[in-house]
Amino acid sequence: MKQEILNKLNLVEDHERECKLAIGGLPESIWETYSSFANTDGGTILLGIREHRDSFTIEGLTEKQIVKYQKDFWSTLNDRNKISKNILLNHHVRVVEVEDKKVLRIDIPAADRHDKPVYIGTDPMRGTYKRDYEGDFLCTEEAVRAMFADQRDVSGDLEVLDEFGLDVLNQDTIKGYRIVFEQLHSGHPWNALENDEFLMKLRAAAKNKNGTLSPTIAGLLFFGEAYHITEIFPNYFLDYREECNDKVVRWLFRTHSNEGDWSGNIYDFFCKVRTRMDDEVAVPFANRRDGYRVDRVDVHDALEEALANALSHANYYGRRGIFVVKKGKELSISNPGTIRVTKEEFYAGGNSDPRNPNILKMFGFVNVGERAGSGVDKIMTAWAEQNWKKPEFDFSERNDRVTLKLEVGQVVYIPRAADIRKENIIQAEVTAVTKEEKILEYIRRNGSISSQEAADIGGYKSKTGARKLLDKMIAKDLIKKVGNGPATRYVIQ
Repeated sequence: MKQEILNKLNLVEDHERECKLAIGGLPESIWETYSSFANTDGGTILLGIREHRDSFTIEGLTEKQIVKYQKDFWSTLNDRNKISKNILLNHHVRVVEVEDKKVLRIDIPAADRHDKPVYIGTDPMRGTYKRDYEGDFLCTEEAVRAMFADQRDVSGDLEVLDEFGLDVLNQDTIKGYRIVFEQLHSGHPWNALENDEFLMKLRAAAKNKNGTLSPTIAGLLFFGEAYHITEIFPNYFLDYREECNDKVVRWLFRTHSNEGDWSGNIYDFFCKVRTRMDDEVAVPFANRRDGYRVDRVDVHDALEEALANALSHANYYGRRGIFVVKKGKELSISNPGTIRVTKEEFYAGGNSDPRNPNILKMFGFVNVGERAGSGVDKIMTAWAEQNWKKPEFDFSERNDRVTLKLEVGQVVYIPRAADIRKENIIQAEVTAVTKEEKILEYIRRNGSISSQEAADIGGYKSKTGARKLLDKMIAKDLIKKVGNGPATRYVIQ
């Protein structure tokens, strides 16, 4: 019954929605929901419906109620003393019929970052809401300030720190970065520049108000000493830990930005951590490509990209800093600051909108990170190739954090590589990674699969190709379909 009504409303089970009876007038709580939907991922408010755990009660609204509610809604929405911004168009508010009863449907899109925060009243610190699985919640002042900061189109990490000179930067970090740069860009004109000129080209340094050179925020974070970085970002902290199940042992290995025996900046942290992360990725010894042993595969590049993205997208004013935790085959990368695009745009790629674009650019000069927004796709594709558990992103609006959870293991597929131990190993690898086998292995690991997940694993650009393959597998009695509509899943026959 519930699913039928959701289908009639063109909503899926996990669509953000708020049902309100609205018997005695336009509910006052509607504005908290409006703010929370606008500041998070959007959603739908349904007036005239009571939602239970497994069903709906459709009460409906009278014509008189609908006219009054629409008038009151638009009147309040356009009053700047009551609501900070109207992000709706006429088609976002409409009457729909469900079970021969009329319901007022209000679709609220996610606000663009230039319009956030959307708040109630005239004080954003007391009227800004967001939403998570527990419902609407009042944002902290720190989260509100972060939204205001994200409104800027000018890169925040290009701000010149007039109070500092270039002596706050670590010369060993700069030297190490330049060595990698020169190896990758032989003959580049920047290689002949002095350090201060090179830093200016990177936009890691710029002239200050007095006409001398100072680091930019990007330059300080990328090349600076941690104790100078914390003068600008008091909550700055980078932490990498390797944990185990033994409760007596706190960790097997740890390094963090406050140790004092290394710079503590984000580039040195990246260089220290990426090799530790790679250790759990086991590449079969005998694999060769064009006569050379294969030591690195797409998974290694994806791991580097995941770490660089966290460092480039982080809100360094946010609490708790950046944490990378490895526990056996499990790895998590967590950074303060939520994404600045919708989740749909995030997963689709092509529009990353990094919070610190110049930091991402500096990683790009040493062949790390993707400015075009394809980092997520690279991670998903690399894991699907190996039939590993699909990476999970946790977007915590309440804690203002993004956490990526990964599992790594034995590499089973290396494009264009051959195992010289056995002549038939090539055919065995090809068989092991056919799209059907990938899908069957995914179902064995996770219990079922959706057409979208099949499209991701099979490398299809849309779900249409995946559905054709799934239909063929059904015809072969390999799998069967359960459920209908958006809830459709496929399980092993």
